[in-house]
Amino acid sequence: MVTKANIVMVSGTQLLGTARNHTVVTDRPPEDGGTDTGFTSGEMLLLAIGSCASGSLRRHFTERGLPCRNLSVDVCFDAPVAPGKRDRIIIDLKLDEKLCADRADIRIAALSGGVTSRLAAGSDMEIRINGAMCPG
Repeated sequence: MVTKANIVMVSGTQLLGTARNHTVVTDRPPEDGGTDTGFTSGEMLLLAIGSCASGSLRRHFTERGLPCRNLSVDVCFDAPVAPGKRDRIIIDLKLDEKLCADRADIRIAALSGGVTSRLAAGSDMEIRINGAMCPG
């Protein structure tokens, strides 16, 4: 299965994102010239990372026969440690204490999903310019 999303401009700073049969509107906050009618793209990225880590952890604990209750994941951008560097992404896991025994395995599991593993590996990104609106 190919994972694909489509994003089109709606109006102003609002964008409509579609993946499979689901849609979401993104926007900028008022202080950035938007109308705040949806998440920012950075917030969507953080949600994708947190959702991926949560799902991977749920699978990790389920495979070990451990009930994964009260799992919560906070994800944030942390200021760069040096000028010219990118923000770090912090994934803060909140788990039942009894699940915290093997922290190394938990870290590996949290980064094992499609989104988190791609980011951790520094996936290549390619820009392709196609369409009738872009001559040769």
